[in-house]
Amino acid sequence: MNKENSGKHIIDGVFVISLLLMFLISALTVIAIGANIYKKNVEKTSENYSQRVSFAYVTEKVRQADQKGLVFVEERFGKNALVMQQEIGGVLYDTIIYDYEGHLCELFARNDLGTLYPQSGQKILEINSFDIEEVADGLLSATITDDTGNEESIYIAIKSHSEN
Repeated sequence: MNKENSGKHIIDGVFVISLLLMFLISALTVIAIGANIYKKNVEKTSENYSQRVSFAYVTEKVRQADQKGLVFVEERFGKNALVMQQEIGGVLYDTIIYDYEGHLCELFARNDLGTLYPQSGQKILEINSFDIEEVADGLLSATITDDTGNEESIYIAIKSHSEN
């Protein structure tokens, strides 16, 4: 009679241990799947960050400087750059947005300065390239390639262009 009872106890113990092992494996699998999903979401968000921020930055700068004839595209440092002019105390200043060595940069300087150097600008964000052109009167087209190689374009209307 003792032999029968001891056999049942061993099977009961093995069953409980195997049940706990199954629970442990299931929990680890769920954690691994959740971590993988989280990692993919973080990567996707990081990929879009540079473009969203750079487009928002450029668009907001144009909106702030939007006065008739003071926002335009001009070749600076061997590439097209966005130039926004403003007068402060009777002196004309340029804010230039351009790309240089993998960064979106901004340079604020007096308009009458002779030579400006691209490395003098403030680095705003890491990107691969920034290209801007005026596609029509009062309409700019900006193309930004982020640091992961994704390229996106946006059109920016200069609202003061239509004013008389």
